[in-house]
Amino acid sequence: MPTYAQLQAETWWGRELTTPELAWLGAELCRRTGRPRGAFGNKGDNNHLRGAHRSQEWILKSRYATSRTYTVQTGLTATQARHIAGVDFTPGSAAQMVAQCKRLYAALRAGRLEEVREFYGNVDGDKVVDGWDNVRDRAASSDSSHLWHWHLTLDRRHCANRPLMERILAIALGDPTEEDVDDATIDKIATRTKTKVLADSGIQQLLTRVQQLTVSQAALLDAVGRDPTDEQAIVDGVLSGLGARNLDSVAEALRTAFGDRAAELAAKLGTPAS
Repeated sequence: MPTYAQLQAETWWGRELTTPELAWLGAELCRRTGRPRGAFGNKGDNNHLRGAHRSQEWILKSRYATSRTYTVQTGLTATQARHIAGVDFTPGSAAQMVAQCKRLYAALRAGRLEEVREFYGNVDGDKVVDGWDNVRDRAASSDSSHLWHWHLTLDRRHCANRPLMERILAIALGDPTEEDVDDATIDKIATRTKTKVLADSGIQQLLTRVQQLTVSQAALLDAVGRDPTDEQAIVDGVLSGLGARNLDSVAEALRTAFGDRAAELAAKLGTPAS
């Protein structure tokens, strides 16, 4: 870990900017909740060597950066590249942590915080960090510190967006002008998200297996008497079904490929035919 003297010896550390709008969000979160000013964080300390608590300029140019890609965006102005884009807030109680995280999580899932790229926190009080990658539209997770503080990664183009900061504040604290979300809805979202993560993992494993099988596919097709020129069409059909998560399409592609020879192929592969 670099020392502060080492970090400050580089120009990039001193060029990082926390916008007045982001500073306002921190001050208001603390004022409205009675929390000390230290409960809000934006510029990272010497442990933060990657990600939104560093400016993009620092990430790309500092010798101490541990990732040149994480939270990096295209199309920024020179000033936007200097903006700190990370928001951390520690509510101070488990009940408030869960309540604020539920609202933020639901808002991201509902498309009401499109200017936020990532969220990490705890929506149900258990020992697993909940998160949402708003760029890839999928569940995410992070280190255990996010069980007691929540984190937002802002789009660096919106760090000076005052209406956005007001919207984040209103959602996190549950202002009457923002729609709140009941526990049952959050539970359904969390359950569905965890199921989707498992399904995605299974699909990826299956896709990898299919891609491995294509190496010896020509020989297998020849073994069951099919013309090897059909190979690419078969692979395309199977991969298309997998990509759409449509098992009926996968089955149809296999039936088209092998027809009545499915049992024979299964026997040659040492796999019971279904």
